[in-house]
Amino acid sequence: MKRAALVTAICFFLLTSILPAIAGAQSSSSGVSSDSCAALMVVNLKDAPGGPAIVTDSRIVDVPGGIRRTVSYPSGYSPAYPSGYSDGTTHRRSETHQYCDVTGYAAPQNKFELKLPDPRDWNGNFFFYACGGFCGEVLPEYLDLGLMRGYASVTGDGGHESSPGFDGIWAANAPELQEDFAWRSNHVVTLIAKAITANYYGKPIRHAYIAGNSKGGQAVLMEAQRFPEDFDGYMPSAPIYDYTGRNIMAAAWFWQAIYDGNGGSVLDAGAANVVHQSVLRVCGAQAGVYEGVVADPPSCKWQPEMVACNTGADGPDCLSPRQVVAVKKLMSPATNSKGEVVYAYPYIPGTETQWAGWNYYGLTRPGRPPRLANADLPGEFERYFVDERVRAIGDPLKFDFDKEPATFARSRRIYDALSVDLRAVRNRGGKILLWHGWADGAIAATSSIGYYEGVVKFMGGRKETEDFFRLFLIPGVHHGGLGPGFTEFDSFTALENWVERGIAPDKLIASRMSNGTIERSRPVYPYPVQARYRQKGDARQSESFEPFDPSAQ
Repeated sequence: MKRAALVTAICFFLLTSILPAIAGAQSSSSGVSSDSCAALMVVNLKDAPGGPAIVTDSRIVDVPGGIRRTVSYPSGYSPAYPSGYSDGTTHRRSETHQYCDVTGYAAPQNKFELKLPDPRDWNGNFFFYACGGFCGEVLPEYLDLGLMRGYASVTGDGGHESSPGFDGIWAANAPELQEDFAWRSNHVVTLIAKAITANYYGKPIRHAYIAGNSKGGQAVLMEAQRFPEDFDGYMPSAPIYDYTGRNIMAAAWFWQAIYDGNGGSVLDAGAANVVHQSVLRVCGAQAGVYEGVVADPPSCKWQPEMVACNTGADGPDCLSPRQVVAVKKLMSPATNSKGEVVYAYPYIPGTETQWAGWNYYGLTRPGRPPRLANADLPGEFERYFVDERVRAIGDPLKFDFDKEPATFARSRRIYDALSVDLRAVRNRGGKILLWHGWADGAIAATSSIGYYEGVVKFMGGRKETEDFFRLFLIPGVHHGGLGPGFTEFDSFTALENWVERGIAPDKLIASRMSNGTIERSRPVYPYPVQARYRQKGDARQSESFEPFDPSAQ
């Protein structure tokens, strides 16, 4: 009844408030006029579902060359070519040459940017890209992932402004902002942006999609769990759904593992490379042919003792005793004094290619301070996010794994997207395509396996789950993209086909690029199925691999 009432309210609002404001200003077949775009400035959103909200600016933007991705972007959006490959250099370029750029905010301060393509270019669909990290800024470049496909595309800032990196000061003594960031912001921005979109075009939205990585992945799952009526297609990548557990317990455990006693880490780029080369010697050919990536980390039997320096020796090609201990702890679940697991997803072989910035200080990015994230996260999150008021905390290096986890009930209630009950998504025909890179150095891909298997158990089995939810694990891909592996694939089109044509994705074709050309490709099958080389044919081509289901053995 509540959802029916909400739908009725939205329809009434659209008919009585927004349509009159832009009626007559909308061009019919001649494309967007500056008047029709500017008319959005006077739309009354004070009583709109998701409001009160306001449009702060709306203007026409011309893109003579079409929308084109030329900078680093997340994996999962590469266009499919006849072979299933991405070209890797030009990427996708759209026919969208003009759009209406709309900015605004929903109370109290949920800022958003919405890009509306020319009506002749609009595909009838809606795309939301959820912010990652601690959010805090609107990143309009991510809207091009949808805009170049003809989507009305929106993103938000998570309900607050903050500085780059893991800045939690905005959350201090601000419970309403905490709740917005945790679960509310994306929902209210979705309602407002949908209202503007539907009435700008004078047509209902056909299908709505949401995607996001890391915290954005958590946001995608949160929408599925709390507001399943908002979207038809969901594409979370590397979701930190156990937001409290990863940011506090796991990070404290990892920081204690690597701490050198002087504010830094016992690990460095040299140690990570030693680990990586050894890992590849042991597990670089798990698919039946050497690929230079770890294709199935959980079955990789690598141990840091394999590259330990000889007694009394030290050098660039081995790990010191302190480094061995550190890596061993990084790759062990976080436990309390009784041996009870408080966080179950440690680092896995292959992730060492992204330890920089997480387990030792890496190269800085322009405008960003150097970071060692596993050192920063525990204190920042526990101090500013966990309680309504700032929490007085101790040194994360002395985190009490026996007592402190029990004090995070409020944090788990608002930030963690742990529910495995996705019946509402299934019942309304929604589809979820979750992907995670095996080489993710921020959150282990095994965490996504843990969530997926929880859903399988709750839903009554693998078949019942695969009808609407599938998990893809991509070898050699870092946190949301890049990495030494198969970073080029198009999970977005796979999701579109599933939602709009009923074609379930039975595989993704993933490619690795070298100097702008395809170096090799391989299929990635839905978990738990793996790709195995047929022992004949060109091992650089996806056709030379076949599915192997270890659960059927």
